Amino acid sequence: MFKRAALRSTLLITTMVLATACTAAPDAADTAGAASPETAVAAASSTASTAAAVVASSAVADASPPAAASTAAAATAAVASGAAATAAVAPPKGMPAGATPVEGVDYSLIDTPDQPSGPKVQVVEVFGFGCIHCWELQPDLSTWLKSLPSDVQFTYLPGPFGGMPDGFERGFYAAQAMGVQDKSHDGIFKAVWVDKRIATPDDIPKVYADYGVDPKVFASTMQSFAVSAKIAAGNDQEVRWGIPGTPSIVVDGKYRAGLTLSGGPKGMLHTVDWLIAKQRSEHTGH
Repeated sequence: MFKRAALRSTLLITTMVLATACTAAPDAADTAGAASPETAVAAASSTASTAAAVVASSAVADASPPAAASTAAAATAAVASGAAATAAVAPPKGMPAGATPVEGVDYSLIDTPDQPSGPKVQVVEVFGFGCIHCWELQPDLSTWLKSLPSDVQFTYLPGPFGGMPDGFERGFYAAQAMGVQDKSHDGIFKAVWVDKRIATPDDIPKVYADYGVDPKVFASTMQSFAVSAKIAAGNDQEVRWGIPGTPSIVVDGKYRAGLTLSGGPKGMLHTVDWLIAKQRSEHTGH
C-alpha cells in the first residue's frame, strides 16, 4: 500500500507541474511540429530530471522508512540537478537570458499563423476583466509595458471569457471609442476585483464615469452597432488563433503563450520576451 501511495503522489506532482493555470491543455496539433535545437535541449533536461524523480520515488516506495528518507533526499537532488542543467544552457544569441521556453508547455504554435508585416512585432493580450487570472497578471504586465521596446506594438483584445463577458467587452470598446480606454484599464480591474463595484452590466457605465465620460452616453455607446461589430471581429480573431482561455498573449499572430503553474505571470512574460526576440528577424529593419 505504501508503494501505491508513493506512486500516486509522484503522478499527482507531475500532473500539477504540467497543468496550466487558466487555459486548456494544448491540442495535439499544437505540439506536432519539430522542436528547435534549443527546445530539444530544454525538453531533454526537463524529461531527465522528471524521470530521475519518478525512479527515485519508486525506490522510496520499496524502502524501509529510514532508507526511504535517504532516497527521497536523493530524488530531490536529482530534480534540482536537472533544473540546474536546464538553466545553465546559454541562450542563443539575441535571446533573453533565462530558461528557454518549451513549445507545447509554455507556448503553442498557432495552426494558421498570420503573416508578419510592418516594422514592429505585434503582441496582443486576449483578456477578460471578469477573469481573475488576468487580474493577477495585470500588475506584472503593466510594469512590463513600461519598458516595451520601440519595435513592439502591444494591443489589448477583450474576449468572451470570465464573468459577464459581453458587458465587459462592450465597456472596453465603448471606452476605446470615447478615448478613455488607456487610462481606465487598470482601474476597471480594481473596480471589479478590489472595490467590487461591478456586479451587473448596468454598473459598468457608472465606473467609467470616473474617467470623465457621461454614463448615459457611455451606456448608449456600449450598445452601438460599431461596438457590436468590433466584438464580432475580435471574437472571430480569437477563434482563428485558437484561444482556449484567458489570459493568452499572441505574438505576431504565430505563437500563443499562456500561464503555467510553474512559471506564473513573470514566466509568461519571459516567454513573450523570448517569442518577440524570435520574431524580430521577420520584420523590416532587423
